[in-house]
Amino acid sequence: MAKIGLQNFLFGILSEASDGAATYGEGVKPGKAVSCNVSITNNSGMLYADDALAESDTSFQSGTVTLGIDDEDIETSAILLGHEVSDGEVVRNDLDIAPYVGMGRVVTKMVENEYKYKVEFLCKVKFAEPSQEENTKGESVEFGTSELEGTVAKLANGDWSKAKTFDTMAAAQEYLASFFGTASE
Repeated sequence: MAKIGLQNFLFGILSEASDGAATYGEGVKPGKAVSCNVSITNNSGMLYADDALAESDTSFQSGTVTLGIDDEDIETSAILLGHEVSDGEVVRNDLDIAPYVGMGRVVTKMVENEYKYKVEFLCKVKFAEPSQEENTKGESVEFGTSELEGTVAKLANGDWSKAKTFDTMAAAQEYLASFFGTASE
């Protein structure tokens, strides 16, 4: 399997019941997908007995997700970070609280010379204020993109991620949209 593409970032505000049942608000696209990096941290423990490994366990602890997007939409970023927007102006306050969201994407793959489309969905993510970096235009043009970084957590029932592979992009997009109230383009 070779990963050869990335598209269709969607997120929606998470409402989680005490048993971990999750529902998500309207699907919102934060920007066109440039890159995605998910880094997982695992708990691990080992028990030695009689001078040998007797038991071991590795389980999900948390993770980080870094999304590269083509353009930072001020209103979408405000939703992700818990900021207020009025008349096109975003106001960032130190008391703003970013909501938990569900976040998914479609990864295009080549499997045995055929395209496949894998939906990767993170059940519970909280994004943080991104760093800002800009450069002056020099002798040649360099495009700059925006990054959003979030912390991946698990739901109360232990679920933290879902994935499914499809034969068509349309089926993958439909599956991804099914996580959210009403997906927007």
